[in-house]
Amino acid sequence: MRTVVLAAAVILLSLPATAPAQTRPGGPAPRRPAPVRQTPAYPAGIQLRGFGTVAVDWFTASSTFGAVLGSARGTEFGGGLSLTEGPGFLDIGARRFKKDGERVFVGNLGTVFPLGIPTTVTMTPLDVTIGWRLRPLMGRRLRPYVGGGYTRLTYEETAGFAQDGDDVSESFNGYHVLGGGEFRFGRLVGVAAEVAWTSIANAIGEGGASKAFDETNLGGTSARFKVVIGR
Repeated sequence: MRTVVLAAAVILLSLPATAPAQTRPGGPAPRRPAPVRQTPAYPAGIQLRGFGTVAVDWFTASSTFGAVLGSARGTEFGGGLSLTEGPGFLDIGARRFKKDGERVFVGNLGTVFPLGIPTTVTMTPLDVTIGWRLRPLMGRRLRPYVGGGYTRLTYEETAGFAQDGDDVSESFNGYHVLGGGEFRFGRLVGVAAEVAWTSIANAIGEGGASKAFDETNLGGTSARFKVVIGR
C-alpha cells in the first residue's frame, strides 16, 4: 500500500503546473477589428458642375473709369462650367459688365470736363482657371481652394454721334489668380465666395482719358459670389 501511495505522489509531482486556458492549436483565430475605411475628401472620378456668378470689381484704371462712368467700381454677371477630378479642377467661365457714361476731356492738371456725348462701356472677360481644392473643413462642408489661369477680355466702347473709327471693339489677353471657399448645403448644391486679381496689361492708354491719366491696365480686383450645381 505504501508503495502505491509513493508512486501516485511521484506522478502528481511530475505533472506540469496548470496554465491559463489558451486557444487550441488549429482552433479559430482571435477576431481583429475591421480596418476603418477613409472616405475620400472629394468625389472620385470626373465630375461636371455648373455655376452662376455675381462679381463686384474695383478697376485698376480707377481714374479713367471714374471720369467716364462716374465710378471705379462695377458689377458683373455670368456663369460657366467646372470639371473636377478629386481635389483638382478646371473652370471655364464668362462674365459681362456694361455701364453708361459720357466722354470727357482731361486738362493738363487732371481736371475732367464732360463733353456731353453719351458712351457705353461693355467688358466681357472669359476665364480659364486651373486650381486645387485644399483639405475640407467644418465636417467637410467647407472646401477652400486656390487657382489661376488665362483671361481673354473683349472691350467695347460705343458713343452717340460717333464718327467712323471712334467706337472701340477689341480683345486682349491677360491672366488672373484667385482664392476662396465653397460651402456645401447638400450633395448637389453649394455656394462659393472668392477674391480674384486680374491683369490685362497694355489694353488702353493710347488716347482719351486713359492716356491723360497714364493708365493702361483693364484688370482689377473682384469679389465674387457663386452658386454651384453639382458634386
